[in-house]
Amino acid sequence: MVSSTKRLFISYTLLCLISTVFLTGCWDRHEIQDRSFVLAVAIDLADEGLENSTPLETFTEGSGRKPLRLSLQVLSLSPQKRGENSPSKTYVISNTGRSMHEMLRDANGQNSKPLWFEHIQSIIISEAAARKFGLTTLIDLFRRDAEIRWRTKVYITPQDARPFLDFVPQTGEAGGIFIANISRSIKNLHVAGSNTDLGATSVRLDNKVDVVLPAIEMSGKQVKVRSMAVFKKDKFFEYWDEYTVKGAKFLLGIEKAALIAFSCPFHPDETVVFEMFQQETTVTPQIDGDQISFKMNITMRGNIGEISCSGDHDATDRAFMDKAEMMFAQEVQHNIEHALQVMQKAGIDDAGFGQKLKAYEPKTWEKVKDRWDEVFPTIPVETSVKISIQNSGEHK
Repeated sequence: MVSSTKRLFISYTLLCLISTVFLTGCWDRHEIQDRSFVLAVAIDLADEGLENSTPLETFTEGSGRKPLRLSLQVLSLSPQKRGENSPSKTYVISNTGRSMHEMLRDANGQNSKPLWFEHIQSIIISEAAARKFGLTTLIDLFRRDAEIRWRTKVYITPQDARPFLDFVPQTGEAGGIFIANISRSIKNLHVAGSNTDLGATSVRLDNKVDVVLPAIEMSGKQVKVRSMAVFKKDKFFEYWDEYTVKGAKFLLGIEKAALIAFSCPFHPDETVVFEMFQQETTVTPQIDGDQISFKMNITMRGNIGEISCSGDHDATDRAFMDKAEMMFAQEVQHNIEHALQVMQKAGIDDAGFGQKLKAYEPKTWEKVKDRWDEVFPTIPVETSVKISIQNSGEHK
């Protein structure tokens, strides 16, 4: 007679054997060499960049013109050699049409392997396309497609978008990856990189909040993110320059590191640089009847990063440090006031004052939320900046 322990062992073994039938792997598995990975997308008007177009970049439909050009940067998995003269790691295919989805599907007719979109790094949109169609229309497919990740970086360019896909970085990495990474720097106040990916942009559009995106430009063999494209809701409005971007980041208090420079008070042609490594910002709404105002207190801590006239100064001298702290604070306050002026003139609350009002004074917010675009430009903001220099570096 078989013991109960032995019967249990036999039953367990049979169960394991039967289970392996259903655990033999993914039913839709594709080997990596059988995929074409799309790394970047460029969106233009169809009549932009005509010198790069071919008769194959279209397909026949029943009626209607093809107003958009969609270009894809695809990773080449063939062996590559490092170096400037080596073949590109990517190639580009384009299509024209009315529907992003149709253009993506038809692009498979130009490629020998299925296109995969899980690894898209960058979406570059021309200003002309954004002006004509609005941001919501252009990125709707990418917000809906489950394959596309919401950490994908979104850029606006005043130029044609497609040439960015032909860009070959000196670093040897694929262009789409390089372009995505240049806006992820946490030490450059001039770059509008925070909360500008596909997910953050989608949330802003859903909440009917103004959108800001990094602006990218190309000259020769160089690509640079150098300003910020501003949208009222999803309609392109204008560009903000680097100084305004810097002030907006001070307002938001989102930087973990930053450089602040001013002219030496004793040598106007020379420069003193403060390296900030900590910022604390408090924004408090003030309500007086129907009048709304804000108080903003900013505290920064950091080190002396550079003194171009260091031979004439002792950076450990308390009098010099006090003067430098005051000058740094004045420069930050001037930068913040400049950014506020630009924002209020445009009626775009990129610094989130409306969200602060909603959080601290919800009753007041309910009264003004439907006309916040009109109210925000009239609201006074009182700013106070305090700088604390913690260290003068390795050399006095």
